[in-house]
Amino acid sequence: MSSTEERTILLAGYGWFRSIPDGETNSAEQIARALDGEIIRAGGRSARVVSIVVPVVWERAFPPIEEAAARLAPDIILALGTDASAAALRPEPYGVNWCEGTDASPEDPTQETTRSCPIEPGAPEYLRGTLPFDAMTRAILAAGIPAQTGSLTDAPQDWPIRHKATTGRYLCNYMAYRLARLAEASSHPVRTGFLHVPTQPAYAAARRLGLLERGEIAPDAPMLPSMPLEMMILGVREALRAAIAAE
Repeated sequence: MSSTEERTILLAGYGWFRSIPDGETNSAEQIARALDGEIIRAGGRSARVVSIVVPVVWERAFPPIEEAAARLAPDIILALGTDASAAALRPEPYGVNWCEGTDASPEDPTQETTRSCPIEPGAPEYLRGTLPFDAMTRAILAAGIPAQTGSLTDAPQDWPIRHKATTGRYLCNYMAYRLARLAEASSHPVRTGFLHVPTQPAYAAARRLGLLERGEIAPDAPMLPSMPLEMMILGVREALRAAIAAE
């Protein structure tokens, strides 16, 4: 593709999950919606963002991305998810071939599915996404926003496979792994990856208030970190600029 042709970025944000306060929206979804339709320029290139929202549900998380990728043939796919314990934006290079945990349908939270199994039996234990993760981290930091690149670390001895990632074993890790596999199998060049975002201050405050009222934490327990939504939107935009420039 020439430098004058407009690229396409598919930006996928996870939607509702149990840690979101009642009546509120996942920060990942809000960021994706905020950037939808935006043209991002870097390194003499430009790319239009097309955003979708995907459910935090094992069976339904990845099909919308596969459909959108087939329809749009994007040059970049970046998925976003919230880590309520994160203090920084975190580009996640690695996905691990294991899924663990219970989802809940946004339409009916009583409908749950629990998984504890490989994502793809017989496939590699872990895969690395194809975006420039370290460059994305540096670009976010240069904008004055906390950021760190995720890492692959030793796993607990009781875990069936030898590695874990900072994406954990839940649906964020699932997405990171599936995106890396998509990049391998795609009929056209596409760079893929996952990025964690923190929770918003109001969400962190609401969660803490609930824990206090239920007596689950002491009043002097440490406060979990958070980040304003506007700062997260700026950080994701800068990460996408770095991805475009690194082509």
